[in-house]
Amino acid sequence: MNTINTHYRLSHKIEDEAFGLSQASYCNLYLSLSQKAIRLAVVDTVRNKFVVLEDYELITIFTPLQVAEQLRLIAAENLLFQEQHWNTVRVSFSNLHFTLVPETLYDPTHKEDYLRLHSELNPLQDVVLSYRHGGLEALNIFSVDVASYGILQELFPRQPVQIVHQTSALIRSVLHHTDRTSARNINIFVERNYVTILVISQNGLEFCNVFHYHSPEDFIYYIIFVMQEQKLNPEQETLTAWGDITHDSSLFNILQKYVRHIKLGKKPADVEYSYKFHDMFEHRYFELYSLHLCE
Repeated sequence: MNTINTHYRLSHKIEDEAFGLSQASYCNLYLSLSQKAIRLAVVDTVRNKFVVLEDYELITIFTPLQVAEQLRLIAAENLLFQEQHWNTVRVSFSNLHFTLVPETLYDPTHKEDYLRLHSELNPLQDVVLSYRHGGLEALNIFSVDVASYGILQELFPRQPVQIVHQTSALIRSVLHHTDRTSARNINIFVERNYVTILVISQNGLEFCNVFHYHSPEDFIYYIIFVMQEQKLNPEQETLTAWGDITHDSSLFNILQKYVRHIKLGKKPADVEYSYKFHDMFEHRYFELYSLHLCE
């Protein structure tokens, strides 16, 4: 007897009229998994255009196993998951379990050891993976929960599923779109209860970390702490924000009190978007769009 309850709701859906599953062989399927949301998008690679976006909000979900259970329930009802002929399937995981290692120091036989320096690993619950950042000459070593990993293999048995940590997608996208001639700058990606902070300079990525916050006060504490540690002046620097934050939110209000110059980021520019995407805030779904820049 199936005792798993539905704890999700479809909060947003966009589908271009010109898209059909018969086009899957030249389309990429992107999926982002977090404790608060399961989001997916489809890109037509011939037109280099996003044509589908679906956002499932997760409700009263507290563990990776519960996320995996909801993923299975969504997949059972969603034809995009049942299609087996995608050009590429790429998935990002949002969690705190990652570390960046210089490529010259990396030994694949010790990837679990690198991650254990920063995270507690359970061999029965965690799968340790890696993603190479060519431009950084570094690898992102990260873990994903074994339940979600197994479901993804079940859903797409005919093709390899590329799995990355969400920070890798954000790093690729922010580096790609940042003007390297400018001074050092700070960028944040906001999720419910998590904020990723990246500091970029002319030389590339200087700082990247994910912080778990419980309140707006926690949220601003981590941002100001990183700015102070990185010698960035909240009175002078411009902070760029993406993700689940709006002008009228408590997070934005407290950010304005401590950081003088704030701007909301834009969608990645090297890809097109169906006209149906134009009514959405530019800074939303940045983690999903950024998967298009991974390789």
